[in-house]
Amino acid sequence: MLQPLVVGLGRSGSGLHLRTLVRLARRTGATDDPLIALPAVGCDPRAGAPGSAGAPGELTAVSTLDQALARVDPATAVAHVCTPPRLRYEVIARLAAHGVRRLVVEKPLAASAAELDALVRLREQAGLDVVVVSHWTSSRLAGRLRRLVREEVLGPLRRITVDQHKPRFVRSLTTDGHPTALDVEIPHSLALALDLAGPAELGAARCWDLRCEDRALPRLGGAHVELEHRSGVTTLLRSDLGAPVRQRSVVCEFEGGTATAHFPLSEDDDHAQLLVHGPDAGPEAGHHVFRDDALTDFLEGAYRGFASGTADAANFPLAHATARLLCEAREHCAVVPRPAAVPVATVPRARAGSR
Repeated sequence: MLQPLVVGLGRSGSGLHLRTLVRLARRTGATDDPLIALPAVGCDPRAGAPGSAGAPGELTAVSTLDQALARVDPATAVAHVCTPPRLRYEVIARLAAHGVRRLVVEKPLAASAAELDALVRLREQAGLDVVVVSHWTSSRLAGRLRRLVREEVLGPLRRITVDQHKPRFVRSLTTDGHPTALDVEIPHSLALALDLAGPAELGAARCWDLRCEDRALPRLGGAHVELEHRSGVTTLLRSDLGAPVRQRSVVCEFEGGTATAHFPLSEDDDHAQLLVHGPDAGPEAGHHVFRDDALTDFLEGAYRGFASGTADAANFPLAHATARLLCEAREHCAVVPRPAAVPVATVPRARAGSR
């Protein structure tokens, strides 16, 4: 069995990875093919904070990476790198130096083009098996969209529009892990667009500020990204982090119809919905609702891939292409590290009215 090492016990590491690993350990442990050894080892400077400890037998939490590495065997460890993007290369380099070769890395893969290039070199030199979190592309819902595209049930694909909206005021005001809205939701939809429509060039990108009472958080209000795929498909990715409601939808416009996919909005419910319309849709037409626990399925696939040595064979090229386009989008927006929150009154007039 493989033992998880979770680096970073914030919302991603503790709330998503650890919770899903426990669920997966129980699911596979109930069969004759156990996959995950618990307790997981987790490290975070805030290891003693409420919510980071886990239930008895699920997590051993320590405050430094050195303490965590002393508690795992590199030969069986799977490191989940859930730190902010700007810290990932340093953490991965330390894990590699200790002999850890299997890694699950949160999106986005890197914070800059230089870090991305350095990570690619490190992966090759150290023989790392790197899987980047991309559970949208491994979901049952994405599989149904891929089949519609591949089999041209509604004719050739022409356009993709993705809307990922949610109110994110508290996390943006209290943490600084993501410097822009490009780094929050867009990586999920960007990877899915590349998976469905193939390689693409960046057409346009923009970010705007998040505003709350007397504060403005630069470039954290939302983002739009436009892609031009070599296949001729165009994509628009939209993410509003100041929206009053949640939405995770993908509209695929085909020559002969439309498929609208709704991803689960949170861990509170794991059901997806797909609406297919078109004169030649046949049995695919209609409103389909089905269970789609994408993150659990994604991590099970990653761990089974680690066990066979094939985990990143298909995942890493897509993750690399996604990260490369994200870096171009940041450069297009002239993105710099996010400064501290400033009063709206001090924001230059031209930016105060920007959207």
